Amino acid sequence: MTTRRKKSADYPIGYGKPPTEARFQKGMSGNPKGRPKGKKNMNTIVRETLFGPIQIQQNGRTTTVTALEAILLKMRNNALSGDFRSAAHALQLASRCAELEESRQPDAEVDVFDPQTMVEMMRDYLDHKNSPENDTEAPSKTGDQGDEE
Repeated sequence: MTTRRKKSADYPIGYGKPPTEARFQKGMSGNPKGRPKGKKNMNTIVRETLFGPIQIQQNGRTTTVTALEAILLKMRNNALSGDFRSAAHALQLASRCAELEESRQPDAEVDVFDPQTMVEMMRDYLDHKNSPENDTEAPSKTGDQGDEE
């Protein structure tokens, strides 16, 4: 026959309440190694790889640059030495960067009280007001009726 554990009258055993001998010992955690570190995602790996420092020989001296800079320097050197593919890639990259730079530049802060800005705003307003699509609208009927004597 099996032996049963003695139930203590002062401690109820049940869900979330293990027996006292099965509880964690004092000073011991249920997870002694702690939470495992997560894996790096692709974005983190690419960022760490391309922007991590590396040492290169440049003009007879050792220089520390990012891996991305080293790749671009190598592409530039290959293009200058006559590699057509590297030259095409470098020019394509330069044009993309120029387009990005132009699109990201915020417009200069507009001073509304600047005379030139005021003239341009008035021209835009008059051009919009005199456009053919605004001439076809029916005249407004607010307050003009019934005042004639």
